[in-house]
Amino acid sequence: MGKKLTLNVDGKELTKKDLKERFDKYNAMYFDGKLGKCQFFWMSPYGGTFGKYALWQNKRGVISNIGVGRNVYWTEDTLRELLVHEMIHMYTRTIEGVRFDGVLGHGRRFRSHCKRLKRDYGLIITKHGKNFKLKDKTFKKPQLWEKILFWLIDR
Repeated sequence: MGKKLTLNVDGKELTKKDLKERFDKYNAMYFDGKLGKCQFFWMSPYGGTFGKYALWQNKRGVISNIGVGRNVYWTEDTLRELLVHEMIHMYTRTIEGVRFDGVLGHGRRFRSHCKRLKRDYGLIITKHGKNFKLKDKTFKKPQLWEKILFWLIDR
C-alpha cells in the first residue's frame, strides 16, 4: 500500500475527506445545497493546471470529480477559490444542464455565477487562478497574450 497523499494548506496537511467537508460547506453556502456527490483526486504536482472538474459516467451513473493541483502553495483562501471555481463548473453542467459554456468552460453561465458570488458574498472567483503561487516554476502562469486569447475564446 502506497503513501497516503495529502495537500499542504497553510502548513496543515489536508486529506480528501477535508476537501469533501469544505465542498459540503461551500455547497450549502453558495449553491443552496443543490450539488450532488463529488469525488476528489490529486492532480500531478508536475502539471500546469491548478484544478479540474470532470464528469464521468459509468454503470452506476454520473460521477462528478474535482481535481486539486499539488503544484501550488495553497492557503485557505486560494483553496476556497479553486473549489468554488470548480463547483461553478459542476453546477452549470449538472444542475443547469449546460454542455458548452465557452471553449474553456468560462462562458456566460460561468461568469454570471462569478458575478452572483461577488454581489451576494463578496467572493471573487477568477478564471485562471491569478492569485495562485506555483511551487514548480516550470509551469508558469499564462502570459498577457495567453490571457487575452483565453478571454477571446471564452466569449
